[in-house]
Amino acid sequence: MIVRVLGSAAGGGVPQWNCGCANCAAARAGRAPRRTQSAVAVSPDGDRWLLLNCSPDVAAQIEAYAPLQPRTTRSTPLCGVLLTDANVDHLGGLAVLRQAGNHRFVVRSSAVVAQIAGAQPAFAPFAAPPHRWVTVAPDPSCEAVDANDVVGNAIEVRVLAVPGTTPGYDGRRSVTGAVVAYELREPGSNATLLFAPVYAGIDERLAAAIGRATVAFLDGSFYSDDELVESGLMPKRARALGHLPVGGPDGSLARLTALPNRPQRTIFTHLNNSNPMLDPSSDAASFVRDAGFEIAEDGLELRT
Repeated sequence: MIVRVLGSAAGGGVPQWNCGCANCAAARAGRAPRRTQSAVAVSPDGDRWLLLNCSPDVAAQIEAYAPLQPRTTRSTPLCGVLLTDANVDHLGGLAVLRQAGNHRFVVRSSAVVAQIAGAQPAFAPFAAPPHRWVTVAPDPSCEAVDANDVVGNAIEVRVLAVPGTTPGYDGRRSVTGAVVAYELREPGSNATLLFAPVYAGIDERLAAAIGRATVAFLDGSFYSDDELVESGLMPKRARALGHLPVGGPDGSLARLTALPNRPQRTIFTHLNNSNPMLDPSSDAASFVRDAGFEIAEDGLELRT
């Protein structure tokens, strides 16, 4: 399975249009890479592609990666979308894809996300023909989700609920299905991709999924709980925004290093512009690398 990181930043990207923080300034000056908003594309064969989240930057991401570009007049190799949550940086790109015409997209999400998104006029057309919006029910057993009309029988998809909340515009409700993660693998293969770019904590089910993954993309939004406050950007903390910070004695790094089984590659993605992990010379980035983990960048490509 081909895995391509289309975007590795949290909402707003890096640089964010209205932010002059050190990380955004470095990206503007070319001292650090620019990052678009978080999304991944996967394909069993390089021909049919599935989006894992659909960021508002999807048009630029398609133009930056030839395999996602049209092969004929008014066409696309994109077959469908899996949404982890209803944050605008993860489904806002559906409004960009509204010009799909007669091309059929299958969008999958939890019922919670479908209800929130369906109330927004920009996203509602994807619940009507020729498209389909299919709800997937997170199950404690991680029961397989039918993916036949996404990429044929070439990728098996499983869904699990993870700790999290609905977006701020929906009141940050803590309900099951507000955030989900996906496991993907090709039939007959033992290699599993885990896509979990958002979570408020690592519970037993998510820890088990991480342990059985070959490659795991995990929530790297914030390194510390108070970095937005300390940097003077916002009077909000990471946990209040539904994200488990990477660093600290009770952060995801400590939790992951204690797991009995770890993926071959663990890659932090969805990095906020306040995150010191964006600076490869920072202590935060060094701690992550020294622990055997990676930090995603736009354009990272791998195979499972």
